[in-house]
Amino acid sequence: MAVSPLDTQQIVAVIRQEIVSRVSKVGTPPVPVEPPKTQGGRTSRQTAKPQQIGALIARRVKAIRPDDPDRGRKAFRIFLESVLINELGESLINDPGFYDMVDQIQQQMEQHPAITAAMQDAIGKLLKGAA
Repeated sequence: MAVSPLDTQQIVAVIRQEIVSRVSKVGTPPVPVEPPKTQGGRTSRQTAKPQQIGALIARRVKAIRPDDPDRGRKAFRIFLESVLINELGESLINDPGFYDMVDQIQQQMEQHPAITAAMQDAIGKLLKGAA
């Protein structure tokens, strides 16, 4: 997997900002923006190691047909889903609203030129890593 932890952190920051923006418009969060804290101040949920996430993403991206005209967009969606699930909790996998939220976030990210450039860079790395 060729997407660096720094790239991931930058994209996660954009995603968090997008979620906060959505929350302020709607009034209630669809999912928690930050993981819940324990009494000791640590998060009550441990995130997966970057290598584990990277390996999972690479396997899923590799499963996309090479001749699929929407391969890059699908690869980024896999990345986006994986990062969100890792950051916000695996329970989102079973939440039907999660996938609608991912669609909306990806569409909004694609509308911002600076973010689109970062997404294209990530797509290139994702597809190269899955080759």
